[in-house]
Amino acid sequence: MSVVMNPTAGWQQVLVFEADGEAADAVDAFVAGFRPVPDAGALRIEPSARSPAGYQWYDGYVDFGIGERRAIRLASNLVDALERAELPCYRLVAGREWLDLAASQRLLET
Repeated sequence: MSVVMNPTAGWQQVLVFEADGEAADAVDAFVAGFRPVPDAGALRIEPSARSPAGYQWYDGYVDFGIGERRAIRLASNLVDALERAELPCYRLVAGREWLDLAASQRLLET
């Protein structure tokens, strides 16, 4: 049995994270440094319009047009990299499930 995460194979929001409202430069540096080869064009991180006072939320999107397995792996790698990035006042608001999904996907592939 196969579960399809994004049947239209388009852009899908995969995470929301929070950083200090003054940390835009640090977030920009992270985004510039996170270059997932060969899927760099399949990732977008944009400031969110629904940020709480004093913080900036960011929405992360992955283009499932690269293939579902690659997109899941890309989402997982992004969450993992954000966890290690040490952004000021960083907090993952939504998206941790991509780590578990990618891990279970790897188990199925072995």
